[in-house]
Amino acid sequence: MASIIAVANLKGGVGKSTIAQNLGVSLRSLGHKVCLVDTDIEQKSTMEWGERREARELPTIQLALSTEERLAREINELAKSHDFVIVDGSPALSEVATKIMMVADLVVVPVMPSGNDYGALEKFLARYDDVKSMLESRGMVLDLGVVMNGYNDRIIVNRAVYEAIKKLEVRIFQTEIGHRAAYQEANLVGMGVGELGDRKAAQEIESLTKEILALVS
Repeated sequence: MASIIAVANLKGGVGKSTIAQNLGVSLRSLGHKVCLVDTDIEQKSTMEWGERREARELPTIQLALSTEERLAREINELAKSHDFVIVDGSPALSEVATKIMMVADLVVVPVMPSGNDYGALEKFLARYDDVKSMLESRGMVLDLGVVMNGYNDRIIVNRAVYEAIKKLEVRIFQTEIGHRAAYQEANLVGMGVGELGDRKAAQEIESLTKEILALVS
């Protein structure tokens, strides 16, 4: 049975699709059978990324588009035939976020270093705590980690937001994803940053992958 990793946040523009896509490519490069599930039926960012990937005849990563109604059933079915199911969460539909967490083993929460993102994280963590308590009452476990995205520790505001998040007593991945053009470029051509050849970005994704594998293995 696969490990189910949800990349989620109630706020848009934090890099959920970028993290999900690059994590999928990274795990695929390690020999794992991976499926990416796009839950944003309006934007379909990850589905479109997959189409660009297929056009380039790059190593196959299965993709699926799922609605709120079918989400749990489809993810559980995909988990039977994959090592990892990575769910690219939808930003606006909070009920979708709840349903994603209900079936996940690990929630990865990308956060940009801004005041607005900090406020959105607080709301998301409140939702996470509710879901986690519900699952624990059923003898199930749900883990979570925050990944700083677009982060630069030389910028005072970035450091201030990071310190504020630390006070929330939530796991923060040691890996920080920098503000790099390679992430946008890779998305536009259906690739991961490692396939694109950007060494620093590839090292970030490789490091994040190792941290995630340590939690779900």
